[in-house]
This record gives sequence, C-alpha cells and structure tokens, in this order.
Amino acid sequence: MAAKLFGLDGSTVRRIQKLFALDGSTPRRVKKLFAKDGGSIRLIFEDFSTFTVSGTSNPIVSPVNEVVDFGVRSDFDAGGTDVNVNTSGTGDATNVGITGITIDVDSSHTYAGSSPLRSPGGAPRVQGPSPGFSQPPANAIYFPSDPQLGMNSPTGPVSTFQSILGGLTMPNWTPGSYITVNGTQIRGSYESYPSTKIWNQGSGVNLLSFTGGYGARIQAPPSQTIGNIRVAGAPTVTVTGRRARVQNGTSKTFTISSGGLTAGNSFATGALSAGASTGYITANSTSEAWTLVGVATKDPATFTITNADSSISVSGTFADGETASDARDRIQSVLNADSTFQGKFNTGVDSDKTIDGVAHKVVTFTSDSAENTSDFSITITANDGSNTTPYEATTTQGASESLQTTVQVTRAVEGSEVSSTKAISSSADTDTAGAEVATLGGDISYDSGTNKLKVQDMDATVNVSNAGSLSFNKD
Repeated sequence: MAAKLFGLDGSTVRRIQKLFALDGSTPRRVKKLFAKDGGSIRLIFEDFSTFTVSGTSNPIVSPVNEVVDFGVRSDFDAGGTDVNVNTSGTGDATNVGITGITIDVDSSHTYAGSSPLRSPGGAPRVQGPSPGFSQPPANAIYFPSDPQLGMNSPTGPVSTFQSILGGLTMPNWTPGSYITVNGTQIRGSYESYPSTKIWNQGSGVNLLSFTGGYGARIQAPPSQTIGNIRVAGAPTVTVTGRRARVQNGTSKTFTISSGGLTAGNSFATGALSAGASTGYITANSTSEAWTLVGVATKDPATFTITNADSSISVSGTFADGETASDARDRIQSVLNADSTFQGKFNTGVDSDKTIDGVAHKVVTFTSDSAENTSDFSITITANDGSNTTPYEATTTQGASESLQTTVQVTRAVEGSEVSSTKAISSSADTDTAGAEVATLGGDISYDSGTNKLKVQDMDATVNVSNAGSLSFNKD
C-alpha cells in the first residue's frame, strides 16, 4: 500500500510528514491523499501514528476498612483517690493509715522534772520490798532512803522527815505539799510518837519511817489508794521525756492537718514531701500516746495512644478511681477529640470481650472506606492504679487502594487538538485495552492481530495513568 509520499528537498529525497492544501483561501492539513493507478484508486499518502500495545491494566481495588480495638481489664482501677488518715496510737508505728507513713517515738528528750517524791513523771516511788513487810498493796507506797530528803538519818523519825515537814518547829507541811488519797489532795498534821508513826491525816493515813537509813512508807487503810505525792521545795531532777516525728516513706506528698504527742507538742502542719520527716516534737512526759490527722496524695493512671507513623498521637489522665467502663469512655473521648483520628474513624462502639480468659471493656473503631492508617499501640502508666494492662488489636489492616487505569489520546482533528480519555476495565489484557481505547473516536483503530493502535495524526500522543503493566509505545 502506497501510504507514504516523498519529495525532493534540494537534492535530498525526504518523506513528507505533513501535507497541506488550500480550502478556498484556508490551508488545511491533508489526512489522506489518493491517486489513480490505471483503473484503480490507490492511497498514496496517509497522516497517522501507530502504537504497539502490551501489558495489562491496573486492578481496581477498593480500600479495606481498618478495625481497631482499645480496651482495659474489667477489674481496672485507675487509683489516685487520696487517703484521709485520722488515727491514734502509742509508741513507734508503721503504715499509719496508709503504707509508708511512720511515727517515730523515742526517749531522747530530757527535761528538769520533779523530785522523786513528785509523782508522776518517773519518780522512784515503788510498791516493792521494804524492811519488815512484803510487797505492799495499792494502799501503801515505799520510798527508799534519799539523802536529798533526809531519809538516811538513823537518829529517829523527826530528823528523818524534817525536810518534808519543814523542820522541828513546823507542825504542818509547807505550802504546796500534799498527798493524794483516792484522787483527792489532802494535808495532815504532825504528831510525835515514841514509835515510828509520826504523821496522821485523821483518816488512818500514816507516814512511817524506818531507822537505820532504810527509808519510809506511807500507808492508808485497805479501802484507799495512795496516789501522787508532792513535797514543796524538794529539789528537781533530770527526767527523761519523749520526742516524736512523722516520716513520709511513700513516693507522694503527705499533708499533715493536726496531731502530735498527746501529752506534748503538735506536729508541724502542711505538706510533707516524699521521703521527708517532720522535725521532732517533745513532751515533758513519759507518755508515748499520739494522734495523726492528714491526707496522703495518690496519682491515677495515665495513657498514651499512637499509631506507627506517629500521624496520630493522644494522651490523657484517668480520673481518680475510674472503673473499666469509665476508662473506656475516656479513651474514646480523647481519640474522638483528635481531628486527625476523627477524620479517619467512626466514633466507636462499646463491647465486652474476653481476652486470654480475662474479661475486658473494649471500644471498637472502624475506618472510613477511603481511609487507612498504620497499626496503633496503647501504653498505660499505672502510678497508683491497679490491673492497668491495656489491650489493643487491629483486627483488619486496611489494604492500599488501587486505582483504575486511564488512557488519554491527544491528536489533531479537523485542524484542532483534541484529547480524549478512556477508563480501562480492571486487569484488562492487551486486546481488551486496545479495543477500549479505539472507541474514543473514528480516527482511532486497533488491530488485535498486530497489537497496533492507529491514530489519524502523525503527531498523536498516548499517555497512561495508573498503568499497571499496560503500555502504548509509539512506533
């Protein structure tokens, strides 16, 4: 077929690529030129391009929704509820109201106290052995000899107790002296007897002395009880009292509201930091009784959720004492508040699931049909919470979307450039794809025998998008 036309370019023979002719006064491009060969009409020139077609078009794959679960155990406890402490005790104590709070009491405090006869406060009066009688009952008290009180004189009762009675010329105890009988302070009068009885209160209470420096005894009738005794002017002694402090062995702040040694000072109030102790407070007493009122601070669990490429990252803090259902709602609300997550997923659906034999409270999110994202992970920091192990699962990983192949043919038609585009069937083979492109116009054809696409324009171009392996190579 004579479809090519040649001409002289000077002395060079060249193929004529484009041929124009006047249509009146308008030059127009000639697509085909025929001539008479004897009695036959033959094609001697044709303006066209051919493209060899090969390969297969792209498969069309819609994205697969991604389903993501987040959950916590049904026995989840966020913790964080502060503990109110209001307790009392005696002596050293640990874990006072909450694990880690300690009361430290010791006897390192001394002070100027009363003489041995000034009870209480460590006075060495005893209900113990004394010359001539066995262990006395509560109605009798024995005082060992004491040179400060004149109780070591062997010369008789008067000289033995002269410091107590104020001297030989004073018939009564000096002001401020007393003896307590059945809880009542009483005073007595001096009476001198040939025997050891030297004082009588009038109700059978006697002060007895023992010659030879053995000491003295006060004795009342069996129905009465001898209590505190005070002798005015007796010398003071150094007495061992008590001191105490609060130690915070927790990892959080403990705030002291009140409390202290019952017989002494109060603990310093305010925040006591983790691992710290209050200063010692003292009591001029041997009593180790104390009280403590305060609040132990606790922190709830926290959580962080991210996806693999970090395009989504959220975090939050559970409220004090939140349960598993509360925790699930909080996780859901934080994710829904994130615009990137919200743009890809639904708001979530609650469900109960058993994971490895353990009941869980779970919220399930499903991605939009056109969205896919990377795998997620959730981390929970327990702090003072319990059973805080999180659960996360991507039950369906979204598949990447695969788009449809399109073929665009650009060529000249009646003097104007025209571009036509054809969407090719999913995974179409060479012949199917070529035939589909040929439907774009009467100036385009496809030959399945040669796999050639013919376009009536020598300058025609073919472009393929989302090609797969499909190609159109210009000859």
